[in-house]
Amino acid sequence: MPYRNDLLDVRGVRTHLFQGGRGRPVLVLHPEFCAGQWYPYHDRLASHFRIVAPDHPGFGESERPDWVEHVDDLVFHYRDLLDLLGLERVSVIGTSLGGWIAAALAIAHPERIERLVLAAAGGIRVEGVARFDVFAAPIEETLRHLFFDEARIPQLLPAAHGPEVLLRAYRESTTLARLAWNPYFYDRKLQERLPRIKAPTLVIWGEKDTFLPPRHGEELARLIPGATLRTIPDCGHLVPLEEAEQFARLCTDFLQPPSPAIQH
Repeated sequence: MPYRNDLLDVRGVRTHLFQGGRGRPVLVLHPEFCAGQWYPYHDRLASHFRIVAPDHPGFGESERPDWVEHVDDLVFHYRDLLDLLGLERVSVIGTSLGGWIAAALAIAHPERIERLVLAAAGGIRVEGVARFDVFAAPIEETLRHLFFDEARIPQLLPAAHGPEVLLRAYRESTTLARLAWNPYFYDRKLQERLPRIKAPTLVIWGEKDTFLPPRHGEELARLIPGATLRTIPDCGHLVPLEEAEQFARLCTDFLQPPSPAIQH
């Protein structure tokens, strides 16, 4: 599916985004390790929707202004992006860090969110359930915790090597630390506010997720009114990359409006 690379000025923040497909607009918010790429699941979704897939500030080719210190700051940024694109109301798909941002956006601006998909979303804590500490582990161990099938790991490895790649990796890791380190991958206010979400919500989790174990998905679905939980067998944390076809099918079925009833 053809797509465009765009660089936009969003209230003074240079923001890179992919756009592809046609139809109802869907904002796709990437996980912390997947900026700057158009993946097969984007392609599948773009067969049904207009996909807007930005790099978060401080990730990929998007710059990080000094004022970005918390996920709530990214909520303001994405509201401004929707305004710039003239999108009054969108559905949102967010994975891991992107899911945290998507949930916060749905809480802050319910009038802008039509439907919400949260895949292995961060931002909550489940008492007694350990989470993988990405800030304490070497990158090799982190990569093994992102997939059930380790053969999928090369999807995250850069095609090129050099100082630019190292600089980007350092910038992304410092941005992630700024957003999610203290407290680690958790926002008490977000957890308390989840019952305020009004958009119909689908929660998707990998059954073998060792980065954020499935109990997090169960708690997320419990806290969001009317949310549906779908668990994918033999799948780890990065569901859209490990099970792209199944993930895109679940999202498409959920996001497409129901067919009008036939009048007899």
